[in-house]
Amino acid sequence: MALHIDERLRQLDSRKNASAALMDTVRDLGEQRSFDALLTTIARRARLLLHADVTLVSLCDDQGVAAVRASDGAISAVPADLLLPGGAGPGAEATRSRAAVWTSDYFADERFPRAAPLDDLVRAEGLSSLLAVPLRGMDGIVGVLYAGQRDVRSYTADEVAMMTALADYASSSLEQSRALEEARARVAYTTVAYDRLRAQMQAEQQATNAGHRMVDFVLGGADAQALAAETAGVLGGAVAIRDENDLTIAQCGEIPDDCNELDKAILEARAERAVVTVGEDITVVPVRAGSEDLGALILRCRQSFAEADRTVLHHVARATAVLALLSRNSVSTDAQVRDETLEELLNASPRERYRTAQWTQRLGLDLGQPHVIVVAQADGGQRARTLAWAARYVSRCGGAKTMREGALVLLLPGADPKAAATEVTRQLGQMLGRPVTSGGASAWGEQHAVSRGYQQALRCLEALTSLGQHGTAATVDELGFVGMLLGGNRNVGGFIEATLGPVILYDAERSTDLGNTLEAYFAAGGSPTHAAEALQVHPNTVARRLERISQLLGPDWQEAGRALEIQLALRLQRIRSSLHDSLPPVRHGKG
Repeated sequence: MALHIDERLRQLDSRKNASAALMDTVRDLGEQRSFDALLTTIARRARLLLHADVTLVSLCDDQGVAAVRASDGAISAVPADLLLPGGAGPGAEATRSRAAVWTSDYFADERFPRAAPLDDLVRAEGLSSLLAVPLRGMDGIVGVLYAGQRDVRSYTADEVAMMTALADYASSSLEQSRALEEARARVAYTTVAYDRLRAQMQAEQQATNAGHRMVDFVLGGADAQALAAETAGVLGGAVAIRDENDLTIAQCGEIPDDCNELDKAILEARAERAVVTVGEDITVVPVRAGSEDLGALILRCRQSFAEADRTVLHHVARATAVLALLSRNSVSTDAQVRDETLEELLNASPRERYRTAQWTQRLGLDLGQPHVIVVAQADGGQRARTLAWAARYVSRCGGAKTMREGALVLLLPGADPKAAATEVTRQLGQMLGRPVTSGGASAWGEQHAVSRGYQQALRCLEALTSLGQHGTAATVDELGFVGMLLGGNRNVGGFIEATLGPVILYDAERSTDLGNTLEAYFAAGGSPTHAAEALQVHPNTVARRLERISQLLGPDWQEAGRALEIQLALRLQRIRSSLHDSLPPVRHGKG
């Protein structure tokens, strides 16, 4: 009886000590401030409470994959985030049953399916006994608490109950810690976002204030150079201001003015009404007042370009527009007047001598001095970009511009219409990134020279289009009567093919000279002998060639009507070949 009482007292004393240790563990868990520290404390306290050799804490992720997150007492290196099998070992059974599961001899116990990661860990630690307690959260099992012993051991009901209570406390602490960390992360994220937004608002306000100061600066009497210098100081870069004629009216700092890429960017910004960047350090902003194009603002800044700087730049562009409107005078409106006057001159007839003289005087032209008309056509219809380029071109070369029926018309000083048309084809083609076809004609020496020159240049353009010579330039003098004949976009290629196709194909495939023989034959008045002399071959050779031509074109090719068509086709083919061979190639940049 006394022994029974003593045993009972020892059990009560043991439970009292265990309860005290458990309560101490609960306090220790509650004092942890980080999630990882809490995991480590759970593993350490579990080993002390159970007097185990090794303890492990595994957690499940959102996909249900379990990984070891903390350990205590291990003699081997437990890999960080070691993945444990979901369907093997006592941990899987504990998760399924939501209750503690243990074994006195793990490798001898056949109740559990085996899995390499867990087996390797147990073997490395030399464990025999293993206890697995589920960490039961509010929404399900969040992990498993393992306790292992290196000798064979049976776990009492009190030990299992104590470990289950510890697991429940640990689960609650883990969920609270995780929720707290998530809340802290949200608070930190919100704080960072708030600070970023506040800084952005402050920067935007400062940028807006700087922009308002720029406008006040202009209204206070500052000129373009002072505005460029002030802008360069605010943004820390080089600044240039271009007017509506693309002339640099102010510059502070070094900006390349002979850069083809920059010229393209300025053209695109003005035509598309959008900010355009060149490389990593140049930004082009269009200067506009409503729908009116007033030029461009260029910034070269090697440092990082913040959004607030963009706001300042837009305000500077507005200030530049205000400056342009304030300083506009007869000189600044001259380009518009000249363009309108050119349109009137193109419509003038020879009988309107008085009105033509008035318009010429208004335009400031002396048609007694050499001038040329160039009519250019670019496929694709980029009207805004074409006009922006033309404004810059005529401002540098002199003259005037207008658009008629989708074609660009330029009146330029000079005595060589072919050279002017070729240069327009080259430069406009490079800027638009597509072939440009141009016709040129003289436009000086008489009152209606502009109107007459326009008609000739337009007819030349139509002839080049009919000949399929896209991306080239020519004058009426080069085309001769063919230019007069082809005005109106007739199908020249189809006519040549229908008339001389078999001969052209035969010469191309066999390297023969039937085409030249035909020309020589007709030039000799139909005499094979004289044709042979012109070709410097034997008359029999010409006779054989003529027989071959009869086989290719049919026996009636020498009849009057058919012969005239053949001669015309020969002439057109000769002109097409000469234009293709003689005109310089036109290189086009990327659009």
